[in-house]
Amino acid sequence: MKEIISTHVSYDPIFMQNGNMASLTNLSRKRYMQKKRILYHLYTRGQLSNPEICKLTNMSSPSIQKLLNELIAENLVRDEGIGQSIGGRRPLMFGINPPARYVVGINISHSTTEIGVFDLTNQLVGKIHIFRRQLENTQGFVDALHQEVVRVLASAKINNDQMLGIGIAITGLTDPRLGLSYSHLNFSEKSVKTLFEEKFGKPVFTDNDARLMALGEYVFGSAAGQENVLCVNIGAGIGMGMILNGKLYQGHSGFAGEFGHIKIQEEGLLCICGKHGCLETVASGDALTRMALAAVAAGKSTILSNHSAEMSCNTIIDAALQGDQLAIDLIGQTGTFLGKGLSTLIHLFNPETIILGGHMSRAQQFLLDPVHQTLNKYTIGQIQKATRLITSTLGEKAAVMGALALVMEHVFEDLSVN
Repeated sequence: MKEIISTHVSYDPIFMQNGNMASLTNLSRKRYMQKKRILYHLYTRGQLSNPEICKLTNMSSPSIQKLLNELIAENLVRDEGIGQSIGGRRPLMFGINPPARYVVGINISHSTTEIGVFDLTNQLVGKIHIFRRQLENTQGFVDALHQEVVRVLASAKINNDQMLGIGIAITGLTDPRLGLSYSHLNFSEKSVKTLFEEKFGKPVFTDNDARLMALGEYVFGSAAGQENVLCVNIGAGIGMGMILNGKLYQGHSGFAGEFGHIKIQEEGLLCICGKHGCLETVASGDALTRMALAAVAAGKSTILSNHSAEMSCNTIIDAALQGDQLAIDLIGQTGTFLGKGLSTLIHLFNPETIILGGHMSRAQQFLLDPVHQTLNKYTIGQIQKATRLITSTLGEKAAVMGALALVMEHVFEDLSVN
């Protein structure tokens, strides 16, 4: 294997837009980190008063006020006015300034890429933008995606200096430590991280799409506050992110969660991984589409007959929501196979919750009901009843929001805070 080149953008993304942390004196670095600590608490907790920040940082009120004044002058913090009294004088409140910096979250799948821009309160600027281009293992794809992100930022009137960083979720085998994909965009010796850092001149962090879906659910969605959650991403293929003991689990080599490649049929179809009978061949969006096309070709009665040319997972789900029996039956078949796979996971991990996300999660009860029926058949009841099975509340935004969370984790990773 060729040596993987992975660079690291050395400036700190919050303040040092064109400088290097190594150039700071010890005193300047200390002050810098004190301000960053204040920003961390304002980002994670919301509006705070001077006394509240003092308690969180163990610093004096005059020192905190001086740092707050500097942060306000730098446009990173704003005065939020008078807060509620908890006894005594009503305090002045301070909050992070939402448009001071932005994060781009990107989710690269086989046929489309989702792009979201978020401010410092994790609010989406505008809407999720869909870049419709087939994922290619070429520099041309990298160039085209970069130009699309530049266009999205320009339309939102956001300049490059306002960018904190970019988080990228990508389908396939991914090593987050190297920023490397073994499945896609590996056409040169450079990692995915390096390819896009060279384009943006900003820190880039990347991981598998299913793991970032799990991180998005853990930070912003249905997995918040839970310790053991499995997030199954059902799109063109099937992936899984795992929150175990309150932490995102990556495995020894960063490849944990390849749920779609467990064997489910002894004499099954050939999978893209080169093996036969994988769950992905019978329970993914691509499998559902293949079955629907075969049914239409066989002359089955269905409204899907009018959609052969543009058949997709979403087309079939739309038909099911309109009451088409064939579409409902096909989704039910995928749910049965999925339930068999999930029964194994429940026995292994005893999770609090299993979240079904990705395109297939739109099917809701058409998918959940057959999964439940299969779990009732194959899972020990005492273990199953302790597990909640739901669809994602974040929907198709989950991986993009996970990419946002990934960036913010790295932004504040050098702080030793409680």
